[in-house]
Amino acid sequence: MIRFLLTRGHHYTLEQVRKSRQAPHIGLMNYDTLIRARWLRRATYVFADIDRLSFWDLELASRVYLQLKNAGLSVWNNPVKVKTRYPLLRALHTAGLNDFNAYRVDEINSAMRFPVFLRKLHGHDGALSDLLHTQEDVEKAIEVTITAGIPAQNLVVIEFAGEPVRPGVYRKLSAFRIGGSVVQLSCMHNTLWLVKLGKIGIAGEELYRDGLNLVQTNPFAEHLQKVFELACIDYGRADFGFYQGRLQVYEINTNPHINPPSAHPSASYVETMRLDWENFLRELSALDSNAGGWPIRLDEGNLQRHRSWRNLFDRSRAVP
Repeated sequence: MIRFLLTRGHHYTLEQVRKSRQAPHIGLMNYDTLIRARWLRRATYVFADIDRLSFWDLELASRVYLQLKNAGLSVWNNPVKVKTRYPLLRALHTAGLNDFNAYRVDEINSAMRFPVFLRKLHGHDGALSDLLHTQEDVEKAIEVTITAGIPAQNLVVIEFAGEPVRPGVYRKLSAFRIGGSVVQLSCMHNTLWLVKLGKIGIAGEELYRDGLNLVQTNPFAEHLQKVFELACIDYGRADFGFYQGRLQVYEINTNPHINPPSAHPSASYVETMRLDWENFLRELSALDSNAGGWPIRLDEGNLQRHRSWRNLFDRSRAVP
């Protein structure tokens, strides 16, 4: 059995996997339940959704991770080591794996390369601004964002490093790391520079065939292994693209949405989605340790006692 640890309200990402007869036995547990637990059944544990945890829940989850690891269980994504958006982008740039940099709002300096855009440090809401081309534009965008109620400490300025795959069409490439394996996923295409979702029909059959070839050949696996290792992420999806011929990783999501193949006008893209699903389930099944035996007793008992007793039954708020 594989148990995924998720934040409240975000179980939907794995619901289709859990329901699939092709998948291993999947259990979904939220961090509120984990922190209140005194015993945990033996299984493979994947600590997901790391960037949505508060600093205190992150520490408590890390303690559970260590106890499960010390008990000999197969455990993935050490919460205390996983690099989330800002530290990841900084580390990738420092290591020479990305050509663009990221800055907290109090770090902005003359070395920043335009254009840039604003994002939150945490969550997956997308960009908070359009592309900004001058220092004055950045300062205005930050002021507007703070005035709208978003704290400055939750803002990051990111240098833009993307280019269309053909005029008017941007492509987002993605790849999963599942344990020790990296598998290429299907591409998404959109007319917007920040590609979150694909727009059907704009790519054309040539780009769809190219995407199928990428999934079949997995040409970026070795490079992306280095990225995942630097990020200390064992399970997650890297979103990346190319800028001036160089691969650029934009983020790694530790709780990405996964769905089975769906209808699409391109036969090439349908085959790509089929391979996505098949490859993902194969590698996920390889994680299943089929652990049996007595449950693990958590050494610290109920970790929730670290919070006020009167808040014992409070739940964490859902994070976007």
